[in-house]
Amino acid sequence: MGNSLAIISNCPCIVLVSLKYTIHPNHKSEGSNMSFSSVSWNIFGSEREYPTYKWMELARSADFLCRTILDIKSGENIVIYADSATDPRVVQATAAAIHTIGAHPVVVWYETRGDIDLPPPKPVEAAVLAADLVIEYAVAYLVHSQMWRKAIDAGVPMTCLTGMNADMMIRCINPDLDEKMRNFGQAYREVVARGKEKGRVTNTAGTDITYKVRPTRVISSPPGRTRGHWMGLGGQGGLNEVLETINGTIAFDGAIWPPSEIGAIKQPIKLKVVDGVVKEITGGFEAGILKNWFAHFNDPRSYKINHISTGFNPGVKRITGDILEDERVFGCVEIGIGSTEVPSHTDGVILNPSIWVDDELIEDNGIFIEPTLKKLAKELGMQLWVE
Repeated sequence: MGNSLAIISNCPCIVLVSLKYTIHPNHKSEGSNMSFSSVSWNIFGSEREYPTYKWMELARSADFLCRTILDIKSGENIVIYADSATDPRVVQATAAAIHTIGAHPVVVWYETRGDIDLPPPKPVEAAVLAADLVIEYAVAYLVHSQMWRKAIDAGVPMTCLTGMNADMMIRCINPDLDEKMRNFGQAYREVVARGKEKGRVTNTAGTDITYKVRPTRVISSPPGRTRGHWMGLGGQGGLNEVLETINGTIAFDGAIWPPSEIGAIKQPIKLKVVDGVVKEITGGFEAGILKNWFAHFNDPRSYKINHISTGFNPGVKRITGDILEDERVFGCVEIGIGSTEVPSHTDGVILNPSIWVDDELIEDNGIFIEPTLKKLAKELGMQLWVE
């Protein structure tokens, strides 16, 4: 194992003896200096960093996640793995919720890796493969790693909640809005499935891509886990795109992560795409960081478009720098780039998009205008001002 460190506990509450805290260079607070999963927390103010921040609401969201969404049963062995960048409040609240159900929370902590999808310490994989269900909170996620593929092949239900922090969990796993969000998602899939030939996405920052679509039959499925599959945070839907037919320009103007040096984008990053492959990256300083990140894989498969999604989680109303929620900003388009074969993956966010399904405009500059989606958006408390 070398210098790797993994701490395994079957207790519902972990006591951390020593944590290293970081201070954002623009942080002005004279109070708490804690920063758990992202320096972008300081944008909101130090009150969200307090160890006891909204601890009741956090407990409610964690219980809803475990009891309703993941349908955890008494007696099951549930593995939570987290790296040293993970918010311990989320881990503790989830472990406590699992314990309350009567299941066995097994928490695995290890050091934060320098990039995503790098092999974790061996005890992490051993615990994952022995679990009845796994929850990933590690910031340097492993969702495209060999360990995940082994777990999926073995039938272990996997859940990716990478980089979840307390404030994010309260907003994005909301028992009061979850059913309405799922109704929106079902309607969204039905609208997208009407497309038979083509799709298009644009925005004012310079995005203009077209693609062919694959015919899709919409199947209504209840929330929860499925053996041999994985799930993530709610509030995303696909566009049924045929990847190798994507052509045009992508202009990311919301966020992109990794690389960890970017997160929230200050100047749009433009990517020229030909037949589903990124051929050119232009923009400011951040574009240079992204170009260097792609180049370090030294593999042409890193430049392949992996998926296109739309965000509709009502708890995400603006960019925070945490990609788990940024790619679910209500009304955004998110594009994943990279290959699980390398493995490499990054997710970028396009704000205020316009989306066409065949020749039907379903979203106009970030506003869902398709009648059913517009109605359901208002039921979520969004777009209330839209007539």
